[in-house]
Amino acid sequence: MTSIFTVSVDSIDGSTLRGRVHIINPDAPSVPEEIVFPLSLLVDAWAHLDKGFLHNEADEEDGDRYPFTEEEGKGITAGMRLKGEFSKLWELILGKHIRVTEDGYLLAEDGKTVLEPRRQAKDVYQLGGGRGYDGISHYVTTPGDDEEFSERAAEIITSYDISPYRNLPLLSEVAALEHPNEPWELEGPDGPADLEEYGVWEVLEDRSLAELPYAEIVVTVCDTGYLEHMVAGMRWATTMTGHVC
Repeated sequence: MTSIFTVSVDSIDGSTLRGRVHIINPDAPSVPEEIVFPLSLLVDAWAHLDKGFLHNEADEEDGDRYPFTEEEGKGITAGMRLKGEFSKLWELILGKHIRVTEDGYLLAEDGKTVLEPRRQAKDVYQLGGGRGYDGISHYVTTPGDDEEFSERAAEIITSYDISPYRNLPLLSEVAALEHPNEPWELEGPDGPADLEEYGVWEVLEDRSLAELPYAEIVVTVCDTGYLEHMVAGMRWATTMTGHVC
């Protein structure tokens, strides 16, 4: 899936996380304001660590960053007090992952043993559109649950603040690129361009992550256990927007 934002964690102080959400995709020109968004980021970070997907991409200046090894990240998620809660939250976003045979019969978690009595997943579960093969077995997924995830976000996220956007291109920069041979005549004061305008993204095309627009976020949770896996210096690209699948 195409990345939507890049998230950087600046600090963790008790139950409060401070970080930045970098806007990297013209299809998502603003940082979501709903409280489901920061919760989805915490769950996404947990999943990256639990699956060993988050590590330093040393050969890429704008790549992911993580101050520990992949195995240390897995160890952190394995020892989390709320690891079971995160597994449930992940299912609320993306649906339950169900192992099946190639022709759709339910398998045990080992990905090999056919469950008895033999039943097809479609006869037991309401299925979503997700299906595939993960190296262990074929799988299908149930739909996510937007209503329950929203309810959990309201319980877990006690405050969520977004700063004004930083690094926005100026109107004059966009005009200079669109009309390089025509002097730009000010009809009003120069100021930040609108990220929903496509021409703005031509200005941003060659900029590094540090130069791209971003907003600072401050997220406070009801229990420090929801930040147990987060650490200053983390940075990862995410497909999360707060919407469930």
